[in-house]
This record gives sequence, C-alpha cells and structure tokens, in this order.
Amino acid sequence: MTIFWGLVGLVIIPDSPAITRALWLSESERELCRLRMSDSGVKTSRIIPFKTLVQKMKLLVLSPLSYLFLAGYLQFAWSQRANAYFLLFLKGLQNADGTPRYSVYTVNLIPLGGYAISIVCNIGLNALSDWKAWRWQVSVGAATLQLIATSVLSGWPDSWKTIMAFYFLTFATAAWGYALLAWLAEILRKEPEVRSILVAIAVTLVYAGHASIPLRAWRVSDSPRYPVGFPLAAAFSVGSIVAIMGMWFYVRKYPDIVAWGLDPEGVQVRDEEKIIPRDDDQKTPVDRSDRL
Repeated sequence: MTIFWGLVGLVIIPDSPAITRALWLSESERELCRLRMSDSGVKTSRIIPFKTLVQKMKLLVLSPLSYLFLAGYLQFAWSQRANAYFLLFLKGLQNADGTPRYSVYTVNLIPLGGYAISIVCNIGLNALSDWKAWRWQVSVGAATLQLIATSVLSGWPDSWKTIMAFYFLTFATAAWGYALLAWLAEILRKEPEVRSILVAIAVTLVYAGHASIPLRAWRVSDSPRYPVGFPLAAAFSVGSIVAIMGMWFYVRKYPDIVAWGLDPEGVQVRDEEKIIPRDDDQKTPVDRSDRL
C-alpha cells in the first residue's frame, strides 16, 4: 500500500513547478507557480545535465553548510524517538493494589492527546516562523524544550504525573525540524538541486538511525526508564542546537550564499548581474541595457 500511494503521489503532489507531474494543474497554473517562485527569488528544481549534477554534488560535499544541516536535522529526528514508547509507560502504570491504572482502551487513547499537541504546536510555531521569519529561533526554541523534557525524563521523577507531563511536552517539539527545513530552503534558494539532494540524504540517514539506534538506546528490557535512551535524546538536542547555531554563524560570515548559491564563481559575476538605475548608469547609449 505504501508503494501504491507513493506512485499516486507522483501524479498528485505538485512538487517543483518546473517539472511537476501533477495531472490536475493546467499549463497556465504551472506558469503562474513558476512566476511566483521567480518573483520570490527562489530557483526551482529542473531537469539538469549529468555534468551539472556532478558539479552540484561537488559543491554539496565541499560546503560546511551541508554537514551542519545534516547534523542539526538528523539529531532532531533521532531525538523525537523519546515519545515513541509512551504506550509502554502507560501500560506499566499500576494502582496501589497492583491492578493496571488504565484499561487497554485508555492506554491507546491517551497518546492521541500528545498527537493533538504536536499538530497544534507544529502549525502554530511554523506559522509564527513564516510570519516573523523566525527559522533558527523556532528550531532552537523547540530543541531547548526537548532538552528540558528529556533531561527530566532522564532523572525519572518519583511522580508518574510529572513523568506523563514531560512526556506530553516532548510532543510539542516537532516544529524544530520543519523550521530547519524551511530555513535551509531560504539559505539555498539558488541551489534547488543541492536542496533536494540534501533532503534525500537526510531522510535516508534518519531511517537508518531509526532502524539501528533503538537496538541499544530504546530496548524493551530498559522500559520504562530507558537509562540510555533519554540521556541520548537530550544529547541529540544539544548537538542539534550547536549545529543550528553553526549554520547561523556560517551564513552570517558568508551572506552571499543566499543571493548567489554555493558556487564561488557566482559571487565573482555579481557585479555583472547588478541592475543599475538609469539615473546612475554611466554607460554610453550603445552599451546601455534596457533593464532598469
């Protein structure tokens, strides 16, 4: 079924306006999408020659920004495993007489509140991120909240109510990774191919980590305290914050990346692409362009 819906997505999801396969988009709507992306200064993915792809891969490998993003995003995703075993905690809660505190129905119902918190916080924080252009701020804020929650869970308080409260708090941090992705799209607005490759690498490594990390960090035998899992999730939060701040310092040091991409040759031709107002233009009439 997953493969089926993946194939359906190829002809349903708009994706890049330049190469979209969405059947429901007319040619005029596709052109409108391309114009909107162009007006915002963002290049969209398109079919490129193999030689160009190799050049983009080289830029990706040589740029510290690639590794900083991967470090920030991967640790976000792996830290989110902290609430994956909430059900086992609820199932193990008992009354004073040794009977289960919650029925099977209630055990399955309670985590829905966590997912509701996740949806509300995700939409709300990312809306704030769009409105105020607070990309790294939202990411670092959510990561800090995750650090607090997982640090408390690492200590495993005596009160089950306190544990449950901080379990719920971990659901409020999902905006962390999505704001980071939005920020990457803004930083690499001139590098659509690099963006796509980076996201693909990140997703692949995320699932590799999800398949391997729980074998030691989130073992069933360690339930519900997880003496390795919760401290590791807290460490991932710290590591992601460090990587995100590294991205921030790097972009501040090399602001031309936003305007010209990762290719240093693009910066060198910047003066050739500048648009000079007609009144300040010193060129002769023969050399003057019609651009204003």
